[in-house]
Amino acid sequence: MSERTLQDVFVTYLRDAHALERLIDTALGALIRTTDAPELRIPLEHHRSMTREHLNALTDRLHAHEARPSAVKDTGLALAAFGEGLLAKARRDHAGKNARDAYVLIHLAIAGYEMLGHLADRMHDDTTARLIRHHLDEERATAATIDAQWDVLLDLSLRHAGVPTAPAMAGDGVR
Repeated sequence: MSERTLQDVFVTYLRDAHALERLIDTALGALIRTTDAPELRIPLEHHRSMTREHLNALTDRLHAHEARPSAVKDTGLALAAFGEGLLAKARRDHAGKNARDAYVLIHLAIAGYEMLGHLADRMHDDTTARLIRHHLDEERATAATIDAQWDVLLDLSLRHAGVPTAPAMAGDGVR
């Protein structure tokens, strides 16, 4: 077995980030299609636009390292997102569960970008490191937008289920 270099691992992490963004793009499409609540749909639409910009930027960084996205990884995660889309159509609690799923996907991207950003720093690839910090800021901003909407999303989910909205918890609720 041949020894892998730091550059090989770096390209693998770039490909992983690209594939994850492809998953998020596809999954967000399904979540947007099944979300009527503008409180969630609008931030998801905005995030999908950012995700597409992230994909283009990651492709550029791969090309800068004389590499291409992994068709196998991109296709595999796109199939997983297709399954998410079928699940989103089948369930009834769209607002809450769609928010939950988007939140999880965003945090997967954050974790992947953290690893990639630290590796870019070790590789002294300042261009990629700056790009990843920018992506992290955008991912965290969308997560914060969802964080600020949990009570609204819960009310929408309860209403959709035919349950009268329960009174809000005293104080900040569950934290």
